[in-house]
Amino acid sequence: MKDWGFRRTMVAASVLGLLAGSTAHAQQASPGDVEALKKMVEEVLSQNEELRKRVRDLEEEMAKRGPAPPEAPKEAVGEAPKDAVTPAAAEPPGGPLKTAREKIQIGGAIEVEAVTRREFNRLRTQEFALTTAEFDFEADVVDWAKAELSLQWDSAADKITVNEALITFAKPSVLPLYLKTGRGIIPFGISTGTTVAARLEESLTLTGPLTVEIFEAKEDYAQLGVRSHGFNAGVYLYNGTTDNKKRGKRLEHWGATIGYVQKGDLLSFDVGVDYIDSVFDTDGLTAAFPEMQARPKRSYIPGISAHARFGLLGFSLIGEYDGAIRTTHFRRSARDVRTRPEAWQVELGYSTRIFGVRPFAAFNYSGAAGMLGAVPQARLLGAGGTWLTDNIRVGLEYAYEEDYPRNQGGTGKVSDAWTLRLTYEW
Repeated sequence: MKDWGFRRTMVAASVLGLLAGSTAHAQQASPGDVEALKKMVEEVLSQNEELRKRVRDLEEEMAKRGPAPPEAPKEAVGEAPKDAVTPAAAEPPGGPLKTAREKIQIGGAIEVEAVTRREFNRLRTQEFALTTAEFDFEADVVDWAKAELSLQWDSAADKITVNEALITFAKPSVLPLYLKTGRGIIPFGISTGTTVAARLEESLTLTGPLTVEIFEAKEDYAQLGVRSHGFNAGVYLYNGTTDNKKRGKRLEHWGATIGYVQKGDLLSFDVGVDYIDSVFDTDGLTAAFPEMQARPKRSYIPGISAHARFGLLGFSLIGEYDGAIRTTHFRRSARDVRTRPEAWQVELGYSTRIFGVRPFAAFNYSGAAGMLGAVPQARLLGAGGTWLTDNIRVGLEYAYEEDYPRNQGGTGKVSDAWTLRLTYEW
């Protein structure tokens, strides 16, 4: 409306200007010029009348439509208010979308160490080597499922291999059940884990105990479990290697785990019991007893494991027992062999924080029975060092081992080693 009024004012001013100009010009101009000027004024007045009519028509039309809507707020034209709540209908089915940094997390670790060792045969060796080069990935696109992938450099073959690949479906806020499947360490005994991060969390010593060397098992498996208020239990199926080759490979191996975990600022503990239907599927026993890999299902030897871990004011105590439930027998080099593999460990550790670093110390004793010289009979570890930051650890360890007697497949001798290791994890 203001625009049309402004236009009418401008037209009137123009007419007055023309008239004033024409009067001044008429005093000097001829009669013919005056007639031409009159005609021009009449044309302007006619156009002005038409313009007035159009303005009236527009004003009447706008009056019929009613008052104009109020000006839209700033938020409505592109900028949402800070306290605005996103409508549920606009949220994707799997929950709010995450940024690329939140969806995929990348980590890894590098370890180098210097070792001087005296073997059971009295041979002395020294070595400086890269022992670990690891790449870890975790995809957490939605809040009810995640994927974990760990790639590791195999120093013996000089190639990258799949160390761990797992998919986990779980949403504890809705249901305590979870499903985990892929390749990884099955829940039997205390594991040092497939990744460096897991190993650093499990034990303060640099070398794993005999329980891990013998009874840790990496398999392709699927586990269904429940986890609530510190209690956890699960059953799993896995491929295994002790299948009856006459019938072909079948998915008939299984295991179960049950435990309770509590973590506090001062006191934490973890106790559990595990069962596996064929203990000779563990990595150490598979390598030590190849004769057991072609046994029929009725000859499978189950295994059981029990462990307890306690933490109090920086101190930690670990106890574990793994073993076959009964004795088995087989023939080796035309001899009848009877054995029942077992292993156990005890570890005492302490860590603290002082002047921005975290020094630690630990002592571990582990023993084994029924292994026929495949591994040492006893291992004693003493380790100390510090985390320079949350990502960098420097450790020094002394290891002393006793071999089996000669009549049990060993050498009856001892060995020892010093290891200095630098670990960088991110």
